[in-house]
Amino acid sequence: MQRIRAALSAVPACALGLALVGFSAPAIAGSDHSGHTSGHGQDHAHTHDNTNAMHGHGTDHGADHGTADHRMPLHLGMDAANSSQAANDSQNGMRDGYQYKRTLNDYPMSDVILRDSQARKVNFAELMKYDGPVLLNFIFTSCATICPVMSATFGQTQQDLLAIDPDYLMVSISIDPEYDTPRRLRDYAKLHDAHDNWVFLTGQFDDIFTVVRDFDAVYKGENKMYHRPLTFLRKSGDAPWLRLEGLLTSEELADEYVAMLRPEMN
Repeated sequence: MQRIRAALSAVPACALGLALVGFSAPAIAGSDHSGHTSGHGQDHAHTHDNTNAMHGHGTDHGADHGTADHRMPLHLGMDAANSSQAANDSQNGMRDGYQYKRTLNDYPMSDVILRDSQARKVNFAELMKYDGPVLLNFIFTSCATICPVMSATFGQTQQDLLAIDPDYLMVSISIDPEYDTPRRLRDYAKLHDAHDNWVFLTGQFDDIFTVVRDFDAVYKGENKMYHRPLTFLRKSGDAPWLRLEGLLTSEELADEYVAMLRPEMN
């Protein structure tokens, strides 16, 4: 935790007002919504022989974005234990007959300003200079398909990671910044019993999608309902990113994390 505090405090406070998720701060309204971007990047691939899903599913909400897309899914009305069980059930059903793909990549870290779940400004490039292990994914809170599964996996893996290295950093970035205000991200974090090591980010639409593009995570037709189940792991600030494409169980994610750290642990 001290290493995370140090990484966050390295950003000039006068410019960013950056603090660690978990402290009280007033909520603010949602963020602006503007254009879209497209993706790029290349992978140096090898395949992990495990059974996981490769794709998300959904439909385009189009002009009805403010109603159908923003109805609170049933899992947000559950307590954390029931939500995790529902996500596990969904995960088991969605993973049958699939495998996840592992690739190593170097990604640019754009100098954009996002906001955390306490409405504080976060310079993303500075945050990604953190010299400890980082786990990152893209989600949105009204998603009722792969996002609850991915978030439950992060939530269930927290205790295992704390036992391995308490200074890990988890980052979940909303790809629906218009709807996912800091207050909504706080509620979502509580649903998944997020520890202080787990940071939730939202922001301006263009800034969010700059990061999406940087991680080569742009989805089919620029429709967020088709976003892919991607998890990114990095051992340290100058290490390449391990890109995991597909749905992982908490055990698989913990195994990947341990394998990533193993050279340091020996």
